Amino acid sequence: MRLFLIDYENVNSAGLSGIGQTAKDDRIILFYSRSANTLSFEIMDEMLSSGIMPERVCLEQAGKNALDFQLVTFLGYLIAKDKADAYYIISRDTGYQAAIAFCQEYFGVKVHLKPSMKAALGNLKKQKAAEKITAIPETVPAAAAKPAVKKQKTGGEQQTKKGKPASVSLRKKATVIQVQPVQTAAAPEPESFNVETVMALLKPPVSPDTASEILRCLLCSKSKTEFHNALQQHFDNAVVKQYYRCMKPCFSTFAE
Repeated sequence: MRLFLIDYENVNSAGLSGIGQTAKDDRIILFYSRSANTLSFEIMDEMLSSGIMPERVCLEQAGKNALDFQLVTFLGYLIAKDKADAYYIISRDTGYQAAIAFCQEYFGVKVHLKPSMKAALGNLKKQKAAEKITAIPETVPAAAAKPAVKKQKTGGEQQTKKGKPASVSLRKKATVIQVQPVQTAAAPEPESFNVETVMALLKPPVSPDTASEILRCLLCSKSKTEFHNALQQHFDNAVVKQYYRCMKPCFSTFAE
């Protein structure tokens, strides 16, 4: 069973294109508002011909990003309640990336963000085709597996021992690969936290003002969740994930 959560306020009818390709056991939930509640005849025909009708959740209280919050809350509930084979958010809004990263980090669940049902299902078909190709064992045709022919030595070349046929050694010298241990950055002590410490951990480099703000978020947090939330309050979602990952060596100071 695959789970599709559709931000209809963002994608409208175009986002439902390809809905007829879903399986009978897939669960499709459409989140819409009073300002986005119309459906094209083409999508209606596709749903009727395939016998697929999504569940509908209407946004009763309007507000900025209200539908997005409603959709993400429902996603968390379904992750805890029902285990799906795959999770999809159908939307062109990249603001969902923070919630997707959170699900991956804390729940171990991969959530895909796609602009339409067609894009989601098309990507899944390519993935299954690749898995089938990978599953086919590589075999060598019998005709191609020809035994090696050793040329017999003549005249002044070295002769074999009397009464014993010449033998060919297939033993090769073993190649030993030296694996170097991965060097990980040691977690700095809490008393050594300063702007220079933060700037040394962040890649690519940031300004001292940005590093100072990140340090303030870290020192005011008691857990990874609080630190992540503090970053979201001060920075754009596009860089929050990057800052959060770079500061991971400091997480050992948290109580959890």
